[in-house]
Amino acid sequence: MLYELGCDLFAEKKHGKLEPRPMVHFRKGLNTVLGDKQGQNSIGKSTFLLAIDFAFGGDDYLDRSKNNVLDFVDSHDIKFAFKFGERIEYYRRNTTAHNVVVVCNAKYEPTDMVLTLDAYMSHIRRQYRIETAENSLRGIIGLYFRIYGRDNYNERHPLKYGDTTDKNSITELEKLYGVYSKIKEIDDYFTEQSTRQRVRKKGTELGEIVTIATSKSQVKANLKEIDELQKELDKLTNEQDVELSKRDTERLDNAAVIKGQLAVMRRKRSRLVSRLNAIKNNIEGGQTPVSEDMAELQQFFPNVNLEQIEKIENFHHKMQTILTGEMSEEIEQLELLIRAATEEVERLENKQRELGVPTRIPKKFLERAANIQRRIDLLKQQNKGYEESKKLQHDIKDAKEQLAQTRESQLSLVESMINQEMERLNDYIYDGERYAPEIHFQSTRKGNPTYTFGCRWNSGTGENYKNLIIFDLSILKTTELPVLIHDSLIFKNVADLPIDKIMHLYMESDKQIFIAFDKKDAFSKYTSDTVYETRVLELHDNGGELFGWSWDKKSKKTNTEENKTEADEQQ
Repeated sequence: MLYELGCDLFAEKKHGKLEPRPMVHFRKGLNTVLGDKQGQNSIGKSTFLLAIDFAFGGDDYLDRSKNNVLDFVDSHDIKFAFKFGERIEYYRRNTTAHNVVVVCNAKYEPTDMVLTLDAYMSHIRRQYRIETAENSLRGIIGLYFRIYGRDNYNERHPLKYGDTTDKNSITELEKLYGVYSKIKEIDDYFTEQSTRQRVRKKGTELGEIVTIATSKSQVKANLKEIDELQKELDKLTNEQDVELSKRDTERLDNAAVIKGQLAVMRRKRSRLVSRLNAIKNNIEGGQTPVSEDMAELQQFFPNVNLEQIEKIENFHHKMQTILTGEMSEEIEQLELLIRAATEEVERLENKQRELGVPTRIPKKFLERAANIQRRIDLLKQQNKGYEESKKLQHDIKDAKEQLAQTRESQLSLVESMINQEMERLNDYIYDGERYAPEIHFQSTRKGNPTYTFGCRWNSGTGENYKNLIIFDLSILKTTELPVLIHDSLIFKNVADLPIDKIMHLYMESDKQIFIAFDKKDAFSKYTSDTVYETRVLELHDNGGELFGWSWDKKSKKTNTEENKTEADEQQ
């Protein structure tokens, strides 16, 4: 929970001088920022609530349209601490460097650890042990910090937050109740396909996409043109084939003769090369033994007749010399024949190339045929694109119906939970004698979710604001929403009896609730006592403002300079 919050510029005037305000400490349940009897404005009630929102990662404290005190004060730090179990975590966040949060020690002295705002918010979310809700911590709490100027306290539209659409507001509610994951997959597919359809349609209309037929009549026209073009292409091809046949008959006959001659000559050259290789191998293999070989022979066979063997080897040597000479002559002849055969093969190959086989097709024919084929391909693509568009349209329709059914079933559960809790709370306030407000979800004609809220039997201003409070308390009870803020404007039109019971409900909550309340004496004793006993900060006019001075008076500029000087002296 939020444990404490303060700022060096928060001050109050005592004995004519500004003194720094101490840290404001909070408790579980109800925490009241109490205004004075007159209900003075510009004393800092809403500003302090915005400072709490700032500690929870909000940025509206920085918005001068919501917090005009910033026109009169310099950059400053908001210091705050959270308590989780027995552990207290101390932080400070600056109004200028507001995208980071500085981790501090217990004296709010900065440490070396600085967190990005996103990292800080993720950490705080984990510490609250939020498990079911599917949105970020800001997505969970933002709507339910109902502070003046934030445009989120429309009593007839409790989900409205600024200019957020009903669809987005309902999506955040679905996430808060943990049912959005069951819707998201279908919703993402529907959105993706719808976007694709818009892009295809726009691209076709602008002429950027030419491969999609835009109507069924265009598809029929394309089919007719494809049939005519195919007939023209077939006719052109047949005529060209006949012309090529007459022109190339003689060349093809000559090419066939040459092809046969080439086969014969290549086989002849192969035989000559084989014979040449065999003769060369015979020459290389017929070597005469040397003296070293004879010595090795005698070593293994001591009784061998070496003289007789040498006579025989000499005879062989003479015969080999004669045969080698004859084979050398044959090698020369074979090499001559091989060269002649190779030259003849090259001559026949050149002659074949001169005949232009395979036959070339005229350029004019190719260009015309290519143009026709490209046109046929384009028309077929357009018809295919049309079929894809129809399928896409059908898929979108199915996804839309499935999305509507899934969302309806999930929102029905959420609706039932909220309405049952609102009825219980309303019965407590009125002892079961009045109708409770109800929220109902439905779809627009375009299929987007929307809702109605209120009690059809009573639509008065006070009743509607009471309904808004009941709605928030129902959300606080049935979800992981950890904290709630109600500014004083919400209570001003509610009757005394409901206020008393609402205070009872606030006090019963085990979650933190922050309210701003003034004119306590204008309400019943119970309400007056409750807001006084639960006050964590009491503000009033003439030096009791949040900063010790009021910024709505004509003298505020002069007072501001004096007050800032006094505050500087105190610091």
